[in-house]
Amino acid sequence: MKRMFYLIGLSMSIVFGQYQLPMSQVPTGDMDASAFQDMKQAISPLTGKQVRELRDMYNEMSRNEAYTGSTPPKPVSSSMIVDLAPGASPPVIRLGAGYISSILFLDSTGQPWPIKAIDVGNPNLFNVQWNKSAAGEKSGDSMLNTLLIQSKTMFKEGNIAVVLRGLNTPIMMTMIPGQKVIDYRVDVQVPKKGPNAKVETTEISSGTNPVLLDVLNGTAPRNAKPVKFKHPNVQGWKIGKMLYVRSKDTILSPGWFATMSAADGTMHAYEMPMTTSILLFDDGQVKKIVTEGT
Repeated sequence: MKRMFYLIGLSMSIVFGQYQLPMSQVPTGDMDASAFQDMKQAISPLTGKQVRELRDMYNEMSRNEAYTGSTPPKPVSSSMIVDLAPGASPPVIRLGAGYISSILFLDSTGQPWPIKAIDVGNPNLFNVQWNKSAAGEKSGDSMLNTLLIQSKTMFKEGNIAVVLRGLNTPIMMTMIPGQKVIDYRVDVQVPKKGPNAKVETTEISSGTNPVLLDVLNGTAPRNAKPVKFKHPNVQGWKIGKMLYVRSKDTILSPGWFATMSAADGTMHAYEMPMTTSILLFDDGQVKKIVTEGT
């Protein structure tokens, strides 16, 4: 037995180039051959086929562990209005393990509403990042109104309380992972004027218009009929004598009653009297856009 261990240590030294054994000292004989076979069995007891089978089993276990469903979740960006009234249902954020969702808080004028503090119901289930170091600063940094949320599990739910600067009522949100649709970005609009509010003198209606919010999201409002414009960046819907337009460009005419813009300013929604043509500011030029059939 001692001889076999001697041969094992000696062979490993030879394999890794740590020792050069003179040929005159290499053991010979039937006993040496038997010890060599024992050494091979101790070093590699499995056959090549068995090793490959174990590797395939390990790879299959890794794939099963990473499996999240037959269809990848669909990423979406959307806007929502927070109802601060007692008894109202809290907004729901759809999450996915391994995915980050960004939540932006805006006031009724579309301006960023800075976050003052947050509290996660179960921090072991969710990773929440925000600019906590600047929470007490009076800064216009837009990142002060942004939460980055990631679920650590596939299906365990939780909630979060968000306190906005100057707002006494905390915003409660439910976080639900494991959904077929994941909120990559959500613009959460509070129907009040925040510390960075900008008053639009041309806006007649006050507060947040839920119909305009649907238009801004590209969703047809309830009981609306589609109106097609001869322009790829303009969508329209008709409700009674009112026209609702979604456009990447600024509409100049006719005069609109209310408007709403996305947080990044790349999309606008307008409420105006029914018309068959509009004037908009497109790439530095004023253009007249008419409806199809006009």
